[in-house]
Amino acid sequence: MRIKVLGASGSDLPGYHLSSFLLNNKILFDAGGITGSLSFRNQQKIEHIFITHAHLDHIRDIPFLADNLIVSGKGKSIKIYSIKEVLEDIKKHLLNHRLWPDFTVIPDVQNSILKLEMIQEENPILIDGYKITAYRMNHTVPSVGYLVEKDGQAFFYTGDTGPLKNSWKKLLDKKLNALIIEVSLPDKMKELAIKTGHLTAELLFEDLKFFKYKPEKIFITHIKPFYRKQIEKELKKFPDYRIKILQGVEIIKF
Repeated sequence: MRIKVLGASGSDLPGYHLSSFLLNNKILFDAGGITGSLSFRNQQKIEHIFITHAHLDHIRDIPFLADNLIVSGKGKSIKIYSIKEVLEDIKKHLLNHRLWPDFTVIPDVQNSILKLEMIQEENPILIDGYKITAYRMNHTVPSVGYLVEKDGQAFFYTGDTGPLKNSWKKLLDKKLNALIIEVSLPDKMKELAIKTGHLTAELLFEDLKFFKYKPEKIFITHIKPFYRKQIEKELKKFPDYRIKILQGVEIIKF
């Protein structure tokens, strides 16, 4: 597996891109930082987008990607996957002909640039040999993370989430090559993190106790840049784990 990190920041600032993870050039997880990070030629290779939740920093570039594709005249369609509530929010609040044209019916329904595909939690689907399964996350809006498996390899991407005791219990027997998980705030803001559906370093490692098998590598995403140095210090308190804070330009291979 090869994952290109297009964006991994919890805030939109110069030099920081919002959440987007591209698997083997075709399958995208979240769509916050596509068009500013990926050439148009590589944007055209995207075929599937899995959305964790409908907060703007995870869906922002869907409209711009669709616009790029339609003006190019290539006639390409992209499938957008998520649970029912997330797709409804995208349709109602983003692709609604008011905030942005509804590319699920442009140029027409049959040949639309974007096609919304509803998936069920804990019911895997197969795409290009990848088994992709959605699991409920703990956030302020309906949200899922994705387990991706192929040829004995696996990674899990959480999107935004708070503590996840119940979800991790459902993954007890999974051996993860990589866990891509958020840590948005420092430990001193633990109460705010819980209230807003996010993690601190302390909350993350409380959750990791529920894993039967320790993830081979843990990649930290969605850090608020204002607190980056503090969060780095707090993550170093747990040397038994292989941890890397994502910058937003890396290639993850395993």
